[in-house]
Amino acid sequence: MLLACLVRAVTFPSYEETIALPSPVKESALLRFTDRYVGQFVCCLLSLFKRKRKISACRRILFIEFFEMGAAIMSYSALKYVKNKLPECELHVLCMGGSKESWELLGLVPVQNIHGVEGKDMLRFLFSVLGTLGGLRRKRFDLVVDLDKFTRLSAIASFLVGARQVAGFYRYEYEGLYRGDLVDIPCAFNQNAHIAKNFLALCKVALAEKQHYPNYKGPVESSEILLPSFKSDPDLARQVKERVRVIFPDWREDPLVLVNPDVGPNLPIRNYPAGHYAKVISGILGRSAETRVLLIGVPENAAVCEKIVATVRNDRCRNFCGGTRSLVELLELINFSRLLISNDNGPAHFASLTPTPILALFSTDSPFVYGPLGNCVILYTFFHCSPCISVLNNKRSRCTNNLCLQTLEPAKVLESAMRVMEGQVTYRTINGEWSYL
Repeated sequence: MLLACLVRAVTFPSYEETIALPSPVKESALLRFTDRYVGQFVCCLLSLFKRKRKISACRRILFIEFFEMGAAIMSYSALKYVKNKLPECELHVLCMGGSKESWELLGLVPVQNIHGVEGKDMLRFLFSVLGTLGGLRRKRFDLVVDLDKFTRLSAIASFLVGARQVAGFYRYEYEGLYRGDLVDIPCAFNQNAHIAKNFLALCKVALAEKQHYPNYKGPVESSEILLPSFKSDPDLARQVKERVRVIFPDWREDPLVLVNPDVGPNLPIRNYPAGHYAKVISGILGRSAETRVLLIGVPENAAVCEKIVATVRNDRCRNFCGGTRSLVELLELINFSRLLISNDNGPAHFASLTPTPILALFSTDSPFVYGPLGNCVILYTFFHCSPCISVLNNKRSRCTNNLCLQTLEPAKVLESAMRVMEGQVTYRTINGEWSYL
C-alpha cells in the first residue's frame, strides 16, 4: 500500500505545484520545493494513519490559512456563516504572524484564539508551525477547516492538529494537486467563482448534515458575501494625519490619493511599470491643484516609490513607505483618503473595509476570483495568457515580461482614476463594465 501511495505521489502532479509566499518568507523557492516534493511524500505517508471519526457536537473549530495576505477579508462571510450556525462554538485561527492583525479586524475570533507562526525564513517557519501545533493538539478540536488551496503544508498541519474531522478543498478529478487522503469533508474549488464564495461553500459543506459528490451542490449567492465595517479611532486618525503633515506641512486635509506601486520581490510581475505610475500621478496632480499623492508600502518598497517620486518631480507627490506602523494605522490613512490606486496586493483588499474607492490594476490573477470586495473598479487587459497563476499551478508563473500590465496605458488609468474620484463608476466591476461578484 505504501508503494502504491508513493507511485501516486510521484506520477499525479502534472502542473507546477509550488506556492508563492508573502514577503516575510524570503526562502520561498526552497519552501515551494519542500511543499511539492517532501510535502507530497508526507501527505501520502500520513494518509496511511488517517481515521475518520464522527462529530457529535462541534465545540471547537480551527481555521488554517497561511499564504494569502487578504484571506481574512475574503473569509469573513464564511466565518460569519459558521458563527451564525454555531453561536456557542469556539473559533480559532492558525495563520502567519504578520496576518494576525487582519484576522483581529474581523471581530469574529477572540484575539487569544488567533495563533500566528513566524515566517522570516523557512526553518523558523517550519519549527514555529510544529511548535504551535503541539499546543493546538491539546485543545482537542472537533473540526479543522483548511482554507489554503492545495498546499501540502496546510494539509499536513490540519492532520497533525488531531481534530476529529478535516474539511478542505479537494481535487476530485483534477490531475496533480496531490495532498494525500487527509480530508474528511471535501469541497471542490470553483476556479470560475470568487474566492469569498469558495470559502463560504467550504464552510457550508463542513457544517452540512449530508455530503455529496462533488461538494458543494448548491449556489452561493453574491448577496451572501458580507464585509465588516472599519471603525475609525479619532485619536489614532489624528496621529496619522500629523504624520502626513510632516510630509506636507501646509496640508489642510485636502484630497489625498494613495498609490501602492510595489508588490515586493516574490511577485514582481504584478507591478505596473514605475514610469507608467509616474505619468498617472503627474496627470492627477495636473488636473487638481489641491490633491496630494502619497506612495505607500513597507520599507522594502521604498526604492520603487523613490524612483516614482524622482520622476514626477512635484512637491505634492511624496514617499510615505513605512509611514504607518500597523494595519489599523494603514486603514486610518485609507479611510480619510480620496482614492487608493493599487496593484493586485493586500492593501486593495484591506481598503475594502473602508468606504474609500479603490482602483486596482490586475494582471496575473483572475479578477473574477480575487477582485476586492469593497468600492473597487478593476482595470484588466484580458490577455489570453492571463491569469497565468491560479490554484491549479499553486500560484507560480515563469513570466518575466508582464505585457498585460505594460500595455495598460497611463492615460486610461488616469481617466479611470478621475471617474472613480468623481463617483461616475459602478463598483465591483472590471473596466467599469463587467461585474466580478
